[in-house]
Amino acid sequence: MNPKSSLIFILIFCLTGIWEPVFGQKFILLQRGSNQKSRLKYEIGEEFIYKTKGTDYFVYERIKDITPEAIVLTENLLLPSDIAEVFILHKDPRNSTIGNLGYLGMGGGLVFLLGSTINSLYQNGDLSDVSNSWAWPVGLFATGFAISKLKYKRFRHEGKNKIQLVILYGD
Repeated sequence: MNPKSSLIFILIFCLTGIWEPVFGQKFILLQRGSNQKSRLKYEIGEEFIYKTKGTDYFVYERIKDITPEAIVLTENLLLPSDIAEVFILHKDPRNSTIGNLGYLGMGGGLVFLLGSTINSLYQNGDLSDVSNSWAWPVGLFATGFAISKLKYKRFRHEGKNKIQLVILYGD
């Protein structure tokens, strides 16, 4: 690449605004107590589903900007102290682990039932042994289903739970 094309590339890169995220980082941090493993981070452009104090419904919006005092959303300006709950079902990475454990239990129950059915057909030629061992696969499947429903759905802004607006290398 010659120097002239390199200069043009750098000018286009700077003028298009692609360079801005390198200089600063703004995000919302949801944290439960002092546990740093359960932190959730929302950045500009992400969906933010929240419930304000005094309302019974969740509002779905995108984050446009974050200032030191407030969150600028597509339709509203929101103070962190006004937030009652944040819907985190799709954001929390622990939910994928819980879901996988649930699928493991349900799959184990189905494989157990299939194995005992095939074994009974092979050994006896009928399904007489399946009627004696149906409780184990059903129990495994039900336990897996129950575990899959135990996902983290809401972050309540109360007690030790805190919402912080973080601006690094800000304007």
